[in-house]
Amino acid sequence: MTGRARLGATLAVCLALPVLAGCTAVTGTGVAGTAAPRSTASATPPPAASVPRIPTADASLTANAAAVVVAPVRIQLDRLGIDMKVTSEGLDADGAMALPPNAADAGWYRYSPGVNSRAGATVIAAHIDSRDDGIGPFSRLRNATAGDRLTLTGADGSTVAYTVTELRQVGKIDAPMAEVFDTAGAPRLSLVTCGGSYNSKTGHYVDNVIVTATPVAAAASGN
Repeated sequence: MTGRARLGATLAVCLALPVLAGCTAVTGTGVAGTAAPRSTASATPPPAASVPRIPTADASLTANAAAVVVAPVRIQLDRLGIDMKVTSEGLDADGAMALPPNAADAGWYRYSPGVNSRAGATVIAAHIDSRDDGIGPFSRLRNATAGDRLTLTGADGSTVAYTVTELRQVGKIDAPMAEVFDTAGAPRLSLVTCGGSYNSKTGHYVDNVIVTATPVAAAASGN
């Protein structure tokens, strides 16, 4: 995801994903900006680099076709003063995960599981800041601690309470986005924004802040 101009440029599209250090994103078929080099010596293209992939199939069309996917519409983490509207987002024109333009709002990757999903990571991401909003609520994710409680509200009015289990701030080259976007395994919540220092030369933040949270019922049972 790319940056904008000045505070807004500084305030870049922050959901950066694997392989690149800049604010670009994994697409359904690879990573934006990492096309294999063209060869002038042979008509046979070189093999594409192996990169993590994020799902682009609607979660409702997976093995459990009868399951109803409930979109999250609000996320709250009271200790950090986070209370944000959540909008449903897919891919942007560049094939990256789209985000709401305002840092005050978060985006749910609609190809990830929804509220009350029985498996996989529900992915919610937001800009760390924006030209119009300044510093956004997700900038506080870097202060999350294990045991923090948060609540996700679905479009149907249902709520799920989560407990933060892990906070990671990692360089974008090392960001484990295949894991963040994984639709298998135990149900969990992946929260992502940018972090670290801002590189004015590239127009990108250098890190990703990733918070993982587990449904309270699952955490209590030890699953």
